[in-house]
Amino acid sequence: MSRALAALAAVLCAVAAVWAPVAAADGDPASDVLYGGKVFLPYDVSFPAALQQQLKQLTAESADSGYPVRVAVIASAYDLGSIPSLWRKPQAYARFLGTELSLTYRGVLLVVMPNGFGLYHHGQPVAAEQRALAGVSIAPGGRGLAETAATAVKRLAAAGGHPLSGRRPAASPHSGGASHVLRYALLAAAVLLLLGLGWLVRRRARVPSFAGRGWLIVALVGLAAIVGEVVFAATRSHAAQPKAAPAAAPDATWASGASRAPAFTLANPEGGTVSLRPTQGRVTIVTFIDPQCRDYCPLEAQVLESVTKALPAAQRPRIVAVSVNPPADTAKNVALDKVKWHLAGLPEWSWAFGSKEQLARVWRDYKVEVVSIPQKTAGVSLTRLVHTEAAYVIDRNGDRRALFLWPFAASTVEHTISGLAKE
Repeated sequence: MSRALAALAAVLCAVAAVWAPVAAADGDPASDVLYGGKVFLPYDVSFPAALQQQLKQLTAESADSGYPVRVAVIASAYDLGSIPSLWRKPQAYARFLGTELSLTYRGVLLVVMPNGFGLYHHGQPVAAEQRALAGVSIAPGGRGLAETAATAVKRLAAAGGHPLSGRRPAASPHSGGASHVLRYALLAAAVLLLLGLGWLVRRRARVPSFAGRGWLIVALVGLAAIVGEVVFAATRSHAAQPKAAPAAAPDATWASGASRAPAFTLANPEGGTVSLRPTQGRVTIVTFIDPQCRDYCPLEAQVLESVTKALPAAQRPRIVAVSVNPPADTAKNVALDKVKWHLAGLPEWSWAFGSKEQLARVWRDYKVEVVSIPQKTAGVSLTRLVHTEAAYVIDRNGDRRALFLWPFAASTVEHTISGLAKE
């Protein structure tokens, strides 16, 4: 019965994950976008807006015509996160990414790197697609990669018997509704599995022999695992492409003196320490960041930077970024983040590193969930990291005053901090 109970717990966690505000930070950022989207473009590269729109319209028109294509533009090793070993290996990465996406997508996948194309079509040969792209040269820079990707999509669709006009009308504002229906359907399936497993638990308490129902346990456990993975995939798709507008108010607030912020002392990358003390004399934002993140964390960091720039010097908060990924706590990652996340001019920003045990205590104190999921896909090992994307505002007296869950607007945080300055 332990296997059934374990599966029950797994499904509970998966169902909870659907509703939790989380960020998926892993070695393969493109998969988070392409689970639900059609185009992945690295956030840290400048792509002309017109070319971005053209590429999205082409992939949408191609899908409408019956020839779906998803595109991953990889401009540097940084865009591969924790699997830089696949940099400049477009075909190997296409096989890896396509295998990851095969749970929800089995059409043509195109990878564009500066040194070549990668193609994958689940269970199908790609010789015809490779011939269609023969002779297509890849132009340098962000503009060049986007233009090349658009040309490649046209070539592929035409070779597949679906020539594109490039004039598909804009999508309906309600076109994202199907993803919500899918998530609700998955949630209902998970609940039904919970009920089935619960029935088995009750039946086990009444019947001495359970052997006759062994096949049912195995089937339910398998289904629970499948549903858990599909729910996780749907959650990642939702997390990677948030549709909700930033919140106009904090997700939680506390009165002065009502909630003391848990104190901690951790290491910083320079070999010193960073602390949050009961009385600190300065407003502090405590957030939880993966130094190797490529989706939410960079966006949140840029919002927090804009907060510090917008406020008067006397009101600017200190920002303490507590790591959620101890293996990624390296000086190299911090240096990359400063450049890629545009944090070079933000002296208020401090990283807080530590052992897994030290950091776990802080995560627990601040109600931040961190889940590491090791996996191996197409012969490549990596670890997926899912964590709560939260930022707390701590006042000068060391009290928690507001909690923001991503996505949030810089103006909302600014308003909260300005209000504290008037107290």
